[in-house]
Amino acid sequence: MTRPLEGIRVLDFTRVLAGPHAARMLCDLGAEVIKSEPPEGDLTRFGQPRLNSLATYFIQQNVGKLNVSLNFADARAVDLARRLVDKSDVVIENFRPGVMSRLGLGYEQLAERNPRLVYASISGYGATGPWVDRRAYAPVVNAEAGLTKHQGDVRNGDYANDPFSHGDVYTGMEAAAGILAALFQRERTGRGQFIDISMAETLLYVNEHAHDQLWEGDVPADWIRSFQPADYPVLTTRDGSIVVVSGHPASKTNFGWFCGAMQRNDLLNDPRFLDVPSRLAHLDDFTELLRTWALTIENADEIERIFADHHLATGRLRSVSDIATTEWARHRGVITEVSDRGGGTVRIPQSPWKFSDADVRIRGIPKYRGEDNDDVLRSLLNLDDSTLRSFAEEGVTSSHSPTK
Repeated sequence: MTRPLEGIRVLDFTRVLAGPHAARMLCDLGAEVIKSEPPEGDLTRFGQPRLNSLATYFIQQNVGKLNVSLNFADARAVDLARRLVDKSDVVIENFRPGVMSRLGLGYEQLAERNPRLVYASISGYGATGPWVDRRAYAPVVNAEAGLTKHQGDVRNGDYANDPFSHGDVYTGMEAAAGILAALFQRERTGRGQFIDISMAETLLYVNEHAHDQLWEGDVPADWIRSFQPADYPVLTTRDGSIVVVSGHPASKTNFGWFCGAMQRNDLLNDPRFLDVPSRLAHLDDFTELLRTWALTIENADEIERIFADHHLATGRLRSVSDIATTEWARHRGVITEVSDRGGGTVRIPQSPWKFSDADVRIRGIPKYRGEDNDDVLRSLLNLDDSTLRSFAEEGVTSSHSPTK
């Protein structure tokens, strides 16, 4: 089957996570993605685990992309980049605002050459405004955008960095969505455009509790504000399995379902639990009753059956390795193997889409820095072997082969 974005070429000038993830999505959807790295390489190339001079972190975000390495300290490399833009549909970059323009690779400069260009710029706080020059990585933007505080507030002030780079991954996804929309609009107008997307605005956009934190009025006392999933029970069964139950125990409907699951309808008349405010005030008491009851249930399968009979969803606490071995994961093909460039394979998550009439699975192999210099520059820019050789010798381009 064909891929939805076949015929689209993307120049990926990004590094680490937000931009590479956006470009990886476009690659899986069928675009030809050319990743351009500086001579020092993407930071994630130096992570662990690592084999055959390839970090698995880098593999997961960049598999399937072509790779060139251009030294923008040399004006000739910048000229090569401009000429590649002439042959491309999309540029993605996540340098600090202003860097690409100083190099001569800003949107206005490139759009003069290629008016159909869709140019996505990812940054911490946007390409304009008083925070334009601030350095930004996911942990600091998580803190600035309210995510870290909210997570700590629901844990009684235990503030800590989240282990997941939400600001990066969500922004990469929103950037890819914006690029797709701009490409669709280009079909009608014939013009590309500039997309300015910030990590901070993205985290506000995807924060399902932002509406509540911006609300300055009162709410009825007999309702749970914004659902509050941090209060949902985490229970351990007799065999030691841990499960999460989706549903606030204090809410009007859920409380009766939890009582029914425990066969404790007597609690419906308990003074501690007569209404939502009283149940919230004694939430720890009710949670302890749930925990004690759960220890009498044989295992996760049995407690899921019981809760399902009472309209409540349950999920087992698993690691990524755990879910990868389930029959569900095997049936859906959620984990795939890609080449480790040494005769073996590395396991990474498969793309999440299942198209009825298109192939959107991971394809290709992870590339070493500058591995495709000659092929890309020869096929797209018609450079001859002598020129390619001199560029490599003079440091305009560079590459890094596996080290032993």
